[in-house]
Amino acid sequence: MRFLIAVLMSLPLVLGSTESRADALQPLLARHLAWRGGDAFTRLESIHARGKSVEGGLNGLVESWSHRDGRAREDADYGVLRQSMSITPAGGWKLNASGQVEDASATDARDVRHQVALDFGTALQGRAGATLALRPDARRDGRTWKVVRVTFGDEDLYDLFLNEADGALHGLSIRENNVTRFVRMGDWRQVQGVRMPFLEEVLTDNPDSDSRLVVEALELNVPIPPAVFERPLDVRKVRFSNGHHSTGFIPFEFFNENRVYIPAQVNGQATQVLLDSGAEMTVVDTAYARELGLETQGQLAAVGSGGQAQAQLAGGVDITLGNLTLTGLTVAVIDLSEVARLIGHPLPVVLGKEAFNQLVVDVDFPNRRVAFHEASRFKAPPRAVRLPLVESAGGQRAVQLSIEGRPPIPVLFDVGNGGALSLFPAYWQQAGLLTGRRSSKTLSGAVGGLRERDVATLKDIQLAGITLKNVPTVFDDAGKSVSGSDRLLGNLGLAVLGRFRMITDYAADTLMLVPDARALRQPFLKDRSGLIALPSEGRLVVKLVAPEGPAAAAGWKVGDEIIAIDGQSIGPDSAGTELSRWRYRATGKTVVLTLKDGSKRRLTLRDYY
Repeated sequence: MRFLIAVLMSLPLVLGSTESRADALQPLLARHLAWRGGDAFTRLESIHARGKSVEGGLNGLVESWSHRDGRAREDADYGVLRQSMSITPAGGWKLNASGQVEDASATDARDVRHQVALDFGTALQGRAGATLALRPDARRDGRTWKVVRVTFGDEDLYDLFLNEADGALHGLSIRENNVTRFVRMGDWRQVQGVRMPFLEEVLTDNPDSDSRLVVEALELNVPIPPAVFERPLDVRKVRFSNGHHSTGFIPFEFFNENRVYIPAQVNGQATQVLLDSGAEMTVVDTAYARELGLETQGQLAAVGSGGQAQAQLAGGVDITLGNLTLTGLTVAVIDLSEVARLIGHPLPVVLGKEAFNQLVVDVDFPNRRVAFHEASRFKAPPRAVRLPLVESAGGQRAVQLSIEGRPPIPVLFDVGNGGALSLFPAYWQQAGLLTGRRSSKTLSGAVGGLRERDVATLKDIQLAGITLKNVPTVFDDAGKSVSGSDRLLGNLGLAVLGRFRMITDYAADTLMLVPDARALRQPFLKDRSGLIALPSEGRLVVKLVAPEGPAAAAGWKVGDEIIAIDGQSIGPDSAGTELSRWRYRATGKTVVLTLKDGSKRRLTLRDYY
């Protein structure tokens, strides 16, 4: 899973040019530069702004600094949600929603570098790698605008909407990481001879992600103290009791061998939490949040593997795992009831990256146990293979994976994904991985719902020097979910990671894997029925009949309801049992399925993708 709650960098932009179509482009840019302030604008050195922002039903204060040499910082304080990010040419840092200090990712820094080059006109002067072209006119807010596109040699796009007559800037369409937003600017005022917007509205495809910033104070060309960009001391959100430096191993429930549930206490109440390195922040189910008495605020968009869902925020959450307590977390509150139903297990809490940021997390899958350690006291096992973890946008981690001998690609390291591997369209379409390959359809997703997606079998993948063969893989579409990314190219899940003892050290950007020989010999679970049926009140309801699968050939239809398998009734406790794994049995096995009208159908299993 993955959850995005974005506080946008709200800085005014101006774009640079090339000589492409200079007959129309250059005069338009000249009018725009004159409208912004001419020499006063091109000599601009620094911007310092303070204002009030509204986003997702939250009201907050925003302060930003930027300098033409590439330094930028923004702080946003919405009460329950406080975030900061600082970027300099030497690197950067940011604070997550719970106040932990994280390194800014390379793509965070890249986005800010683009922003600064646009803000201060260096792109206009042919620097910072900018290329500019005139696009077809576009309608926006009831008017037609000239559109100038700026690119920086990567996938991101910046379209400037200009008034043809005087070059006035209406706003920008920005596409970063395959997500588009429009920044509409207004209330333009002269400050030291430079025309600056005092109103910015960020518009997206989801009103919960829209924001409005009203600038209340704006200074230009003032010195920025170096301390503004200094990395703050990390806020420790982890505390061991009684002088301990480790929890020691805690047994966990390896539900269905694809979910890790750890016994815990949340604000003193005993429960289980699902461990999920792919969660950008810890999530509490809506009903469980009410049970805990959490006060929720806002209405924000959360992006998961299935699409978008609505989220609120709550602060002051403590999670205790043995003698370890994660203190004062700010969590997303989302209705997880449908996800829990799909998994077949209660899902009160999803424990996200806050548990990984400041600890070494040792998940011993072969022995079904997990330990959390102070990084300075941990010694890696001798057979551990070390792999670099690369920080991606959102503070999650990616690991390099090779597909059928191709060059390695970055994939999300996701303990919350119960499958083996999902590949994103930015990669698999370009590589033509489905061309000539037998494939079918499946349902995939979690937060945001289920989506119909392609599924096929890869001949092999390579990870940590080990080749895994015949890997069932979901080929995601480009819908509004995490799979739309062009910065991460896939999602690596527990069906692969669970074949190792897995140790993470985020402080050292390291993943350590100890291969488990027995687990590596096991074939991957693979559906051989062609029926995607979901549990509902003691029965399975068919939601998808896979093309070319055994069930399609036998005449099964969406909506058919199964009440028994080989004579065994499907009950509320069937999830996670051998009965629930009937569709993964070997090719040639025949299963007798009883429908709700009492009739029986025989289904012979076989590979179909």
